[in-house]
Amino acid sequence: MVILSVLILFAFAVARRALEIVGLGLEWVLAFLPKYYFELPWLAENHPAQVSLYACLSFFLIMYATFKTFVFSLYIIFIPMSREILVNDRKSVVKTIAIYLLVFFTLIFLFPLPIYGAGASTTLLGNAYFLTFFNILFLWMLSGGISATVLLCKRSKKRD
Repeated sequence: MVILSVLILFAFAVARRALEIVGLGLEWVLAFLPKYYFELPWLAENHPAQVSLYACLSFFLIMYATFKTFVFSLYIIFIPMSREILVNDRKSVVKTIAIYLLVFFTLIFLFPLPIYGAGASTTLLGNAYFLTFFNILFLWMLSGGISATVLLCKRSKKRD
């Protein structure tokens, strides 16, 4: 994810106009997600030069994390595993996993990060780099959580 982000930042430094053209279409796609529906206009108001960069970074990071999680989950599903995990109460395990995944899903797709009207226009709390750092962190955790859930589902066995 970091390598992908650095490549997009390099493209932003070298061919800013091309990234702006790509970013226009991606802004429209991202605006369907509630988080980006609020973050993109907010960023355009406070850091207009970073909107296309943030749209490209967000879109490609989401696509990369989705692809990586899907491929790794398929790998887990199709490889043979010898050890099993014995679980006494599946309901408590499922509740814990659901809460974990819901929190990171909410932080990535639903909950906007800038704090509106409370000093969020400062360069520290609301530029594309700050927002992207947290998106990488949350996507990494969600991706790992989904992969771990697939692994747990494959290996878990209820005690008889």
